Parts: sequence; structure tokens; C-alpha cells
Amino acid sequence: MKLHYRKYGQGEPLIILHGLFGSSDNWHSLARRWSETFQVFALDLRNHGSSPHESVMSYGEMAQDLKQFIEHQGFEHVNLLGHSMGGKVSMLYASMYPDMVSGLAILDIGIEKVKGKHTEILNTLTNLDPTEYDSRKEIQKALESHLSAPVLRQFLLKNILRRVDGSLAWKFNHEALLEHYADLTASLDLPDVFMGPTLFLRGESSDYLDSELDPLILQYFPLAQLMSINDAGHWLHADQPNHVYTLIKDFFT
Repeated sequence: MKLHYRKYGQGEPLIILHGLFGSSDNWHSLARRWSETFQVFALDLRNHGSSPHESVMSYGEMAQDLKQFIEHQGFEHVNLLGHSMGGKVSMLYASMYPDMVSGLAILDIGIEKVKGKHTEILNTLTNLDPTEYDSRKEIQKALESHLSAPVLRQFLLKNILRRVDGSLAWKFNHEALLEHYADLTASLDLPDVFMGPTLFLRGESSDYLDSELDPLILQYFPLAQLMSINDAGHWLHADQPNHVYTLIKDFFT
């Protein structure tokens, strides 16, 4: 699979992997800033953004997509930054191919199963059909009855596109994401230990990661360190972009 990506700058490669229902668009501002130091690639994972849609959706498949991308670019080593679902892809890739990863930064996700985090979004994807609306403004109003948080409404609005025939649709493959949601929130099965430098960042007000590293994380990532970001939730890169920019830049340099 040829993943869609955005490329910024020159230097040591830094690959960014977005979270579930996200895309490379979510990382444009930070990617531009990091490109002053690195050659940054913000990828759209399969069934997201402008990457191809496939019925198969698993972490194993996504790790192989990433491997294909890295090999196509001709890189021997890369730095990986992954948020949420993208963090799990990054952890699995580093575990499968530890010699190909220079450093690993994981944003607000761990190894174990994620429970009860996307109820409102799942209900929205099940009950809201963009093809029934004529404008994004109408969809925005409809989203108000489905999603209580403005940040989630804006998050999904970014995933609305207008097709060639003029109709509106989800940009991501919502059918595949709904079908494989249980797989995407399941615990990771990691094959090996990654002995490289690893940074876990958590939003202080998020409950995806505890304030201390889980022993299971340290079992597979013995050099892992954990830092919390104040006044930030699960989307810490949106809540505190300056803080995330500095911590990631310092960690990888």
C-alpha cells in the first residue's frame, strides 16, 4: 500500500503517525516547526486521510504499511512519533524492527486495551450520513446533537470531503473503522524488546496513561521515560502545541 504523506524540511527523518479518525492534516503546524531540524513525514494511515481504503485493518497491516513506506524512502533508521492509534503502530514497528528505529516518542497511549473512549464518535459515525446534507454548515449543526465537545465536532468536520459528484462524505473509511474498532482498541502483542530511547508523553487530564509507567511498558521499552503535560488532555499536541514541540525536538536531538 502506498500511503499518502506530507513532507517537510531536510535532515534526519522524523515520521509522524496520527491517531484513530485523524490524519496528517492534524500535524501540519507542528510538522512545519520540526522541519527546521528534521526531515518530517506526516503520514495518513490506511483508511484515513488521503491514503487508500482497504477492508483489512489491523496493527500488523499498518506496521507493514509503515515498513513499505520507510523502505521506499530508502531510510536505514528513522525517528517515530505516534499519537494514540499511531502510537500503537509505532510501538509495534519498533518491536518488530528495533534496528530500524533511532528513537520512539509515544503520545498518550499504552500497550493495553483502550476501553470506552469513543462512544460519542462511534454513535455519530453510525447515525450520521454526510450524503444526506448539502453543506458542511448543515453537518456542523447536526454534529451538535451528537457530540458534546466542540473539539470533537471540529475533529470530525475535518474528515468531511466533497466528492466529484458534489455530495459530501466521510474522508476516512468509516465502515472499516467501525468493523475493526475492537481490533484497533485491543492490547498490543509485541514480539520483541526495543532497547532504544523512548519517550511517553501524557496529557495530565487524560486517563489513557497513568502518571507512572506501567511495568508492561518497561518490559518492552526498558529505556522508556514518561512526562506529563499540564492543562492537556488526550489531544495534547492540540492543547499544548508549544510544549509538545519543545519536548519532542529536545528528545530527538
